[in-house]
Amino acid sequence: MMMLYPLMEAIRSGGDLRNAGGSGKHVKDIVCPDGCVMFRLTARRIGEENPFISKAFSQSAVER
Repeated sequence: MMMLYPLMEAIRSGGDLRNAGGSGKHVKDIVCPDGCVMFRLTARRIGEENPFISKAFSQSAVER
């Protein structure tokens, strides 16, 4: 499951999982190492602003 963290970071930064072998822009199927279980990682928007794009971590926001 060490593949999940980089994939989650790719989605959070606005990336496309098709570049990492996904079947869709926000969908990636992952097979466990022994081949018995298949997982599907699907990203969806939750409607909140992205703190990395917004000014949530700017100095003026920290002073508030």
